[in-house]
Amino acid sequence: MREIEGVYVANVTPFKDDDSLAVDEEAYLAHASWLAEMGVHGVVPFGTNGEGPSVTLGEKLRVLEALFGLGLGTRIIPAVMQNNLPETLEMLGALEDYPATAVLVLPPYYFKPVEPEGMVRFYEMVLRATSHPLIVYHIPKYAVPVPAEVVRELPVWGVKDSGGEEGYAEAVLEAGKGVLLGTEDNLWRRLDTGAQGVISALANFIPEEVIKLYRKHREGDETGGEALSERLQRARAMTKEYASPAVLKKLAQARHGARMGTVRPPFVPVPADYDPEPALEAARTGS
Repeated sequence: MREIEGVYVANVTPFKDDDSLAVDEEAYLAHASWLAEMGVHGVVPFGTNGEGPSVTLGEKLRVLEALFGLGLGTRIIPAVMQNNLPETLEMLGALEDYPATAVLVLPPYYFKPVEPEGMVRFYEMVLRATSHPLIVYHIPKYAVPVPAEVVRELPVWGVKDSGGEEGYAEAVLEAGKGVLLGTEDNLWRRLDTGAQGVISALANFIPEEVIKLYRKHREGDETGGEALSERLQRARAMTKEYASPAVLKKLAQARHGARMGTVRPPFVPVPADYDPEPALEAARTGS
C-alpha cells in the first residue's frame, strides 16, 4: 500500500490542433517528462482529464509503450475505461508487458443502475486478467458508482474516490483497502481520512504546490496546509470556466512551454484570447 501513496497527476492528453486531432505523442511525452522533473510520484494516463473515453485503444497502447520506454522513474497507473468488458480485458492483457504500478479500472458506465452482483462479476473477470494491483475507479458524477461494500469484497488495492461522499473513503479504509483522492475540493480535510494520496488535475500545471500540500499534511502543518488548500481550491475553481482538460492544457503550456494542443469533441477549446495568468497567479499567491 505504501508504494502507491503520494501525489499522482491526472495528466492531460495533447491533441494536434489541426483537422486530424491526432494524439500529439511528442507533446504528451514532453509533458510527462516535465511532471517527473517536478517531483510528482506518478502519472495516471487516459483518465477523465486525460480524455480517456475520447482516445482509441490503439492510440492509448502506442502512447503507453513510448511512455514506459522513457524510463522516467515515476510510477505509471494507466486508466482503463473502455466501457465494455472485452476491450477492458484486451487493454489489461497488453499492459501485462509493462511495469505498471497498478491499473485504474472503471466499470462499464452506460447502463444504470447496476446491481452490486454485476459489479463484482465484472471486477472478478478483470482481476483474473491482470497481475497488476487493481484500483477501482469510483466517479459517480460521470459513471456508475462503485459501492464501498463491493470494494471491500474484492481483492483489490483500493479505490480512486472521485465522489467525495461523506463516509465513503472512511468505509474503504476501514476495510483495509487504500484510497487515492480524486477530487481536490477541500483537499486538506479529505487527506484527514487517512487516504494514501491524491490523483490531481491541478498538478498538471502546479505540481509543486500539490506536492507541498501533501507534505504539509504528513508533517502536521495545519496552519500552512489549510491556507495552501484554500489557495488551490480557488485556482481549481478557475479551471472550471471552460472544459477542464482544455484549460489545464493551456495552463500547463504556460508553465513549461511545450505545446499542449487542443481537445477532441465534444469538448470545446478555450477561446483564442484565453489568458492563463490569473489562474497561475491565484495558485501562487492566493490572489
